[in-house]
Amino acid sequence: MYREKIREYYEHLSRSYRRVADYIMSNYYEVAFMTAAQLAYAVSVDTTTVVRFSQRLGYNGYPDLLYDVREQVKSEIYGAYAPKPLDPDKPAALFRDRIEQEEYNLRQMLLQNPPDHLEAVSRLFEGVDRIVVVGEGYAESVAEMAAQQFRHRGLAAEYLSNDAVKKAATLLQVDYRTLLIGVSPTVYGRDVARALEFARARGARTLGVIGSLASPVNRVSDLILYAPTDVIGPLPSIVALVTALSGLVLVAARESDASVEHYLDAFDAAYQFLTQEEVISALEAARVPEEV
Repeated sequence: MYREKIREYYEHLSRSYRRVADYIMSNYYEVAFMTAAQLAYAVSVDTTTVVRFSQRLGYNGYPDLLYDVREQVKSEIYGAYAPKPLDPDKPAALFRDRIEQEEYNLRQMLLQNPPDHLEAVSRLFEGVDRIVVVGEGYAESVAEMAAQQFRHRGLAAEYLSNDAVKKAATLLQVDYRTLLIGVSPTVYGRDVARALEFARARGARTLGVIGSLASPVNRVSDLILYAPTDVIGPLPSIVALVTALSGLVLVAARESDASVEHYLDAFDAAYQFLTQEEVISALEAARVPEEV
């Protein structure tokens, strides 16, 4: 399959070949209906580069690569509309069941958080100049990731670790211009609830993102977002929590398509600069040798 071949050869491909490979991997549905010339135009290379890229992967030419891409698309379409029955004890069935449960959780999240409620949640971000995200248990890494996403959108945000000393030092500085977001995946949300309760007493706004309505966070937050974490087994899912927090980042940023495109272009330019081998080598050469 073309995916395996791209993964196998990727590290040995030229820059122009990698551009073709990246585009195919990310847009294979569109590529399935493209000629070599159309693909070349989309990636800003010449047609011969697409042909030689195909040969570099071991194909006779672009038509053979295109055949593999189309077979992938057809298998996905057939799998969606005419799925084969699976043995319930096989890995594929277990995997499917988990995905279907996650899909159910996400649909429940939409039902439990109607548009009027989300409008109220969005108003919590108005006039706020600082966002603090705290989580516990399985949600700590999720909370830290959310704070980073807020910062990437230009918002002042920080992750508050579940450490009593650090938590106390941070919460002493919150006020009405602060929004504290508490993330609790289970009914055991005591530490997050206490942080929210303390912040609320100091005038901060509070939002709970909870996986269980029985969480104590539900009782101490100004508003909550319900993101079900129900799955079979002892460990809660974090899929809906991650989705809810990612949605909150978009709500808080409220960026236009143009501003998002500008941000992505700027980020890509910075990344390309920082990862250029000659730049890295120059920076390393400029370092002052350590004294012996």
